[in-house]
Order: sequence, then C-alpha cells, then structure tokens
Amino acid sequence: MSLKMSRRGFVKATAAATASTLLLGSQAATAFADDAAEGAKATSSDDVKIIPSVCRQCYGRCALFGHVKDGRLTKIEGNPDLFSEGTLCGRAFAIPQELYNPLRVRYPQKRVGEKGSGQWKRITWEEAYQEAADRYTEIGEKYGWHTIAHQYGTGRDMLQFQAINKLWLELGSTATFGVGNLCWVGSYFTSQRLYGDETQYTGWDGNNTDCILIWCRQERSRGYYDWLTVKRAQERGAKVICVDPRYTCTASKADLWLPIRPGSDMALVLAFINEIIHSDKCANDFARFCTNAPFFIDEEGTGYQLRESMIKEGGNEELYPAWDEAHDQLIFWSGDWQNKQGVGGPKAFQWLDAEGNIVADAKPALSGSREINGKTYRTSWDILVEHVTPWTIERAAEFCELPEDKIREAIQTYIDASPHACFCRGQKVEFSINTSGISQAFTIMMALAGNFDSKGGQNIGREPATGYDSFMFDVVPNKEGRMGKRRMETAKNIKKLSVCQNTGYQQILVADDATGELRETTQNSGGQVIYGQQGGFGAATTKAMAKGDPFQIHGYWQQTSEPILSIEGGHEIIEGFKNLDFFVNVDIYMTPSGELADIILPAAHPNEVDRVEWAHSGHGYPTSHTYLIRQPFHEPLGECKDDMDICFEFAKYMDVDMYWKDKYEFFDYMVKGPETLPPQLSCANFEEFRERISVTGVEMATVKQAPKYETGFMRKTSDFRPGFNTMYRGNKMGSVYRFPGTKTPDGKVIPAHPQSDNGKMEMWSEDLLLYGNGPLPLYIEPPITPLARPDLLEDFPYTLITGGRSHAFFHTEYRNSPWMREVHMFPTVDINPATAAEHGIAQDDWVWIETYVDKIRQRANLTEAIKPGMIHVEHDWWFPEREATDDLHGAIDSNCNVLFENNGPYDPAVGTDNYGGLCKIYKAEEGAPKNICMTEEDLKIFLPMSADAIASDDQADGVRQVTVKGGAK
Repeated sequence: MSLKMSRRGFVKATAAATASTLLLGSQAATAFADDAAEGAKATSSDDVKIIPSVCRQCYGRCALFGHVKDGRLTKIEGNPDLFSEGTLCGRAFAIPQELYNPLRVRYPQKRVGEKGSGQWKRITWEEAYQEAADRYTEIGEKYGWHTIAHQYGTGRDMLQFQAINKLWLELGSTATFGVGNLCWVGSYFTSQRLYGDETQYTGWDGNNTDCILIWCRQERSRGYYDWLTVKRAQERGAKVICVDPRYTCTASKADLWLPIRPGSDMALVLAFINEIIHSDKCANDFARFCTNAPFFIDEEGTGYQLRESMIKEGGNEELYPAWDEAHDQLIFWSGDWQNKQGVGGPKAFQWLDAEGNIVADAKPALSGSREINGKTYRTSWDILVEHVTPWTIERAAEFCELPEDKIREAIQTYIDASPHACFCRGQKVEFSINTSGISQAFTIMMALAGNFDSKGGQNIGREPATGYDSFMFDVVPNKEGRMGKRRMETAKNIKKLSVCQNTGYQQILVADDATGELRETTQNSGGQVIYGQQGGFGAATTKAMAKGDPFQIHGYWQQTSEPILSIEGGHEIIEGFKNLDFFVNVDIYMTPSGELADIILPAAHPNEVDRVEWAHSGHGYPTSHTYLIRQPFHEPLGECKDDMDICFEFAKYMDVDMYWKDKYEFFDYMVKGPETLPPQLSCANFEEFRERISVTGVEMATVKQAPKYETGFMRKTSDFRPGFNTMYRGNKMGSVYRFPGTKTPDGKVIPAHPQSDNGKMEMWSEDLLLYGNGPLPLYIEPPITPLARPDLLEDFPYTLITGGRSHAFFHTEYRNSPWMREVHMFPTVDINPATAAEHGIAQDDWVWIETYVDKIRQRANLTEAIKPGMIHVEHDWWFPEREATDDLHGAIDSNCNVLFENNGPYDPAVGTDNYGGLCKIYKAEEGAPKNICMTEEDLKIFLPMSADAIASDDQADGVRQVTVKGGAK
C-alpha cells in the first residue's frame, strides 16, 4: 500500500491546479482516494454518480462535485459554474481520506475504563440516549440545570449550531466554552449593537473597489476565490493595503504592507478615524442624519444618551434631544417605532419640536454644547472628535512601531478611494481582551469614510438568498411564544445562574487620550455573552468545572469541539473534565476531549448529510448572497448520524420542544423565504432546492439604487422605515453587571437605563458602555507585552504571537489526514534567522518555546517573514497517532494555548482572553516528541480503510488506535 502520490507529487499537483485556476480561472483540480486504479478512470462510466455538493473544510464553502462509484467517493473536483469558479485547496481533495479514516467513530461507544484510558465498548443508540437522558435529568434535578454545560465547535455549520444551542438553552444550560468569542463574536456582537448586522468579515465589495484594506487576514487560508477577487481588483488598478505583523502571502502581493506591532491595532485604527474625521471626505451627512452623533450625552449624570425624561418631569424616554441648526431650537428624535410611549406611528423615526410636531427640514447639529435646565450637554460627535484627535499618525507610529510615512500613505490611500474602499479583517485581531472595542473602531472607520453600502465599499447587511438565515431556527418559535418554561426561568435568573459571576472587575492598562501614557485602571465587566445569550466563555466555564467557581459544573454535552486544544488553560480543562459526573461527546473521530467522556456519539461527516449552505467569513457579492446545497455522497458510515438529527432525537428523550418537526421542515422554511420574495429566488421546498443546486439573491442597494439604511432594508422588523436594525440593543437577555441597582466596587449604583432601540447607528455606544467597554473605543495595551510587563523581559525577551492560519488544517482538524500531514508534517514555529543564530538554532531543529506559564515543543522554521525579536507558533496541534494514554493523543506537547493563563483580563462583553505574550526559545536537545509521525512512511497508518475493512470492523471494543511507537528517530 502506498500514499498513491508522493509529497512532492501532491504539492506539485496542488500547485499546478491552483496556478491554473488562478491564472486561467477554468481548470478544476482533482484528487483520488481509492487503492483501485480503476476508480481514477471511471468518471465517464455509467456506474459513476457525479454529485454536486459543497466543501465544509473551512468557511469558504467552495462548490464541488463528488464522483461516487459503488457507494464510495473516488474523486473530488471543483464546480466551475458557481462563485468559487472551480477552485479547491488540498483540504477539499482530502475529503475521501476523512470519510474512510481508520480513526472514525462509526458506532456509539461507552467508556469502560478510567477516563483517558482509551477503553471503550460499543452500545446501541437507544442505550446511549437513555443513559444520557437519565444522567442529565438526575444532575438537573439534584444540582440545577445550569450545572450542565454545553459546547459547540466552529460555526461553519450554523444550522447545526442552532440545533445544539436551542436544545440546551431549552433545558436550562447557561455555560459554554464558547467558540466564536475566540475569533468572530467580538465583531458580530459589536456590529449588532452598533447598527444591527455584521460587515467586518463579510460583504466587502472587491469586485468594484478602488482599495482593499486587509487587516491581519490571510486571503488564501480559506476559499481561493477570494484571492481571485483581490487579484482582479489589482489588475483594474485598485490598491491593496495589508496590515499584519508577518510577511504573509497577502502581504507579499499587497501594494503596501504595514508590519504592525502585535496588539497595537487600536492605535492605528484611531489614527485612521482621526484623519478621516479631519478630511474633506468625512461622511458628515451620514453622521448627522443616520447616527446618534447629534444626540446629547448626560456625561455628569447617568452617563447615558440624554432623553427627554432626564430633563423634564414626565418626559418621554423615547425622545432624544439634539439642537436644530435650521430653526435654532431644541428638537427630539423619536425612537418609539413600536409606539409604546405614544410618540410612534407617523412620528416614529422623525425629528419633533418641543410640542411634538414633526420638523421635516430639521438639521441636527453635529457639534456644539447646549445648556438645558442649568446643565451643559455635549453631542456624542464632539466627544468622539475630542477622543480621537490626539491619536495622530505620529502617536500611532510610536505605538505600532511603524514608519510615519507608511501609515500616512495607507490612510491617504484608503481616504482617497472612499466611498469605494472596502475593508476585511482576519480573526487574529479578535484574539485580544479588547476585541469588542477594536470592532467598534473598525465600524466607525468604515462608516465615516462613507463606505457603508457603497459600490466598492461594504455591503453592511447580510442578505441571504431568500432573506432567511440560520437564526430563524430559534427566532420563529420564540416569536410564537414557544420558548420553554425552564429556559424563560433561567433567563430571568441569569444573574445567579451564570458562570460569569466572578469575572467582573479587572485591572487593565489604558492609554490616556491626552498624553498617550499607559495607566492602570479598573474596567467594569458587563457579563460576557455568546451570541447575546449571557452565560459563559472559556475561562469562566473552565473554572466552574475545575474549581467550582462560582458553582460546580456536573454535566457536559460537547458537539464538534475540542476545548483542550483551542481554549487557554488546557491543563485546567483536563482537570475540569475529570471532575464531571457525566460527559457526552459527539464527534467524527476520537479526540483528546472525547477520551475523557463517558459516552461517544458518532457524527456523520459533513459530506454525508443534507444542508443549506452559504459562505461565511469574508466573500462579497455574489458569494455572500448565495445559498447552495451540501448533499451527501453516500449514507453515513456504520451508525453515524447527522449532528442535527442527534439533537432532534435526543430532544424527544428530554421532552424538549424543538418547534420544527425535523431539519427538513426548517430547510423548507429557509429556501421558501417570505411571501414577498420574488418567485425566482424561492423554492417550494428543499427537494426543489436540491434540483436547483444554488440560489443567488440580489443586492438591495443595487436594486433600489440607494443604501439599505435609506430604503428600510436594514430593518429586521418589516416596517421598512429608513434606519438601522437596533433590536439587539439593551438589557433584553440580562447580564451580571448591567442590572439597574447593581452596586459597583467603588460604591456607584448603576442607574436605570431605557432601551436605545431608536433606528440610529450608534458610534458612541450606550450598549458597550453598559457592557463595560466604555462608549468609545479605547486603546488597551495587551496584558503581556514589553510595554505592559517589562519585569518579564530579562527572562522572556521575545514577543510571542499565535494563530496564523495553515492551509493544511482548520484549527484542530485534519491532523489525521495523510495528505495534509505530508504537506505540513510538524507543528512549526517561525523565527527570524538573526534571532535563531543567537541561540544556535538551525532550520528544522526542534525547540522549546517557554513562557512564565509553561513550555511546548515545535520545529523551527527560519524565515525573514517575521521580525527579529518576534516568535510565531502554530495553534491547536495534537498527534492522533499517539494513544489516549500517551498524554491524550499528545494534546499538550505542542499546544500553544497552554502557554497562557486563563485568569484574565478578558474582553468585558464577549470574554475573549489573551493569546499572545512574552517568551524565550531554545533548542530542544531531546528532539521531537515521542511516538509521532516523522516520515511519509509513518503516515500510512492514516490511509483510508477499504470498504471490506470497514465492513469487517464492528468497533465492538472501541475505535482501533493507529500508532507509530518510537516515531521520533
């Protein structure tokens, strides 16, 4: 048996396929999986089925065809007729290796030895479900349902995520490790509260742009077709600016590269905003008429936006005062679109005078303070301008360690191209304790440059093909009053049922606006949230499991996730898992976390199930407006089941009302869309959608020849009023420190706060103030940097960064793929040759990377792509070739997340922790970790199983472990 393609051959084939697609845009690459040579020749034979589907190996959702012979996938090729233009990467080619991998769990398993012993026996689905139902019910009734945590992995399958979350929220679970709070939720949460949707990863219009600002994003790490968009934009004359500490592939193709100091991004964004505000390109009319910039702020009182109720006895809390330049009078914006306060109906989203009459030609003043009833109030615009003005290019250069002229060139290029300049960002910017703040700053930057819903700018409201997205799975039943009693009671009492109770107040280093000096201050926490549901994040849930703080977690349900590898504090997570009374893990493979579970439920592979799919994380029109089908190449192996089906089936055992009969009822709802949908965009049901393969919607800004916020299509209320979707704002879900009446440690009592669901975009954000960030984006120095911890520099002199994406993997996935491991055999640390020479480190040496917390081993890659004094280590490494008893399949040896504490500080809104710091590096004289694959020959253990081998392996005693004992040679 052989790999059927040498590493060199595979790399050459992949490179050729990529090159041909990038240069010619027409040739699709192929990959083979079977030993039988005839499988490679059967594409035109009558017994081969060619099935259109989608790749789910990353967020790109590239369209592909699967060639299936005798019920087995033999070949993958790109679909040239959809948005991905036939492009595929190696991860898609390796799908057959995943489907028939020897480490797949194909039958339910129950642990029969100690946790981590690797001892299992096969059980039936009925036995698994019943034992899980009995044990969870026992825990819920004895300790409370909030003591059962649930966890979901990467959000690439948002429908699956919705099913998991609904099941466990209905049962009363609150705690999760989170997932998107590491890499996406900061942006999404903040954008929702500022204007009602997300546009920092999605919706950039590279097809019509004059400038693309790419911030810490490797455009080739997900769908290759994004790079086609960038390449074509450059050919049209558009400029590409790359901001990234590393000289990445994106940086190498950019017109301008800014190698920013890690963690200093806020200083650069504030300089962008400052220059934009003081330029003649600033979108002043947008700020005046579409945002809360003219609103007065009650700085000395509540700290909130001023309402009439604060300046007049019996005044209305839905009326926001401002000054009318046109008529020299006080006017009031009515946010009462639901007519709850008597100023709705035709008066909603209108400027009114003191008598309540509509002032149709009002011109609210952006600038100027006014005295009202003896108190002076400033506009939020003046407060914003005062805040950003000291953040000059010179200050940004100092904080970011960048040349002033390069910063000036980048900002001017972006301003000159606006309103036809677009912005996209990578997830590494999210890996910080200030992820909500940086997301707010990016939003202000885009908006004030005039790039909201402009050609070549940002498509600011997601527009799924039919108008319905995955969130409707939970929204529809809740609107119809089908939220369960236990879930409602949990939400009402979340203050005492949340694991976030003790994550409140934290010491941070904030730059003083006036001087730029870092000063220590106490930051209020708002109670970290995941998708708006206050409940938990990695560190808080870890401490509840491991230490019983603030209460002991007793039960846990995990689905498609691997926290030991992807969350900070892996050792403590292992401790927590060992403390659990009961743990069910749903996954495709045996994983480090799974080895500590009581029951394993076998999940189907993504290409064994039906889904409505759409591209995530990036991608402009038409990609971001397209639904396409992911359908199975064959039935799930063994007794594997779709993750969604597992949720629906287990819900019956737990007497949970999921509202939808099954996944297909929801799929039908999604693809049909609302009654107002044009017929060509609507499918009668999922089976019609299956026949159509894909549906691409329209850009309403193009159709209406106006931005969506002017035509009512940003609203999610069906009222079609001009303005933004502001329904997400306010204390709707509740969180620990935002409750009125709560006393802070300094004795201040949080005053009552009305909702600010007023249709205006908020640049000065009342919600972020309430969550603890502050109303405007602050520069917060990361907790472990040379500036923050000079006391560590003698022992740990190098800046450590993590999380750069590899094309071979997706976070923890594909380490058991022989092709992907051939391409990228070892965990790799990037180090500048000058730094390496100081420590006698040569190319491919195994080295120790050590922080004040722990140390790990990776293999050295000497490269000029990283500055001297900086170290980059890869994340989420483990070794599935090692046994469960061998440190849980080598979950710690090379896992960079053990290098960091999980004691905070955290982002106050979404709980993101710090994933960078200071380190030292030195040669590992003992070489590589033991028992890992070292050669191409070693990787043969991961080769796909034949159909006969799969049929003969009933996994009666668990999943067969493949190993390379003594692999380090």
